[in-house]
Amino acid sequence: MPAALVITTMTTRQLLGVRRMILFGLAELAPAGVVLLMTQTLAQEAALDRFLAMVIALYFPLLVPIVTLVVAASALGDERRDGTLSFLVLRPIPRSAIALSKVGGAVIVAAGLNTFGAIALAVVYGIDSGSWDLVVPLAVGGAFASIAYASLFVPLGFFTDRAVLVGLAFVFIFENAVVSALSGLSSLSPWRIGMSGFAGLAPSEVAMELSDFGAVNLSGFGTALLRTVVIAALSVAATTMVLRRRDLT
Repeated sequence: MPAALVITTMTTRQLLGVRRMILFGLAELAPAGVVLLMTQTLAQEAALDRFLAMVIALYFPLLVPIVTLVVAASALGDERRDGTLSFLVLRPIPRSAIALSKVGGAVIVAAGLNTFGAIALAVVYGIDSGSWDLVVPLAVGGAFASIAYASLFVPLGFFTDRAVLVGLAFVFIFENAVVSALSGLSSLSPWRIGMSGFAGLAPSEVAMELSDFGAVNLSGFGTALLRTVVIAALSVAATTMVLRRRDLT
């Protein structure tokens, strides 16, 4: 079995703690539960408004980044703190394979959790409205945002023991304050990249409704995909360089 696949499998298992999965699983179901309670007596158009309000106020800007942050910061950070990373890099394994495996493992877990939340949210809306057009777009958008966040937070967890604190500052101060005030920086916001992917795949009326909620400067599906790929590639390259040059003891 290739070394990269072995490391990816080990990283995925490391990040899939039982208590963590239960806690995050319940958190991922929270938006769906709220929508279920709010849409019982609403017409389809009003239900769509409530669904999109949950997507733009809770799912993308809060749930996806926080879940991904906690997961991804542990991928390299825990091994560096435990001292096991130094043993891994002593093996005849390319540092690029280690970096790719760590980022990949974090992406698998975070994207899996956030896709679960997206599907639950869209299914609840589908049951209420009879429309199932938003299941795949929301799942894809959540996956894009998860990949972008994991790509940022895996190396962050390596550099600092306070990765969660720094990551929360990035999410709440930069993304949800600075970028909200300076919309020209939206291309640097992972959850806006994910929302662009969602809007690009969703029916046209959904994009129009999102603009009413203040979701502006959405880049479209193709651009969102390209930005996600570029962020992931840069993360793997940067992590590889760090593993080659930084003292891991």
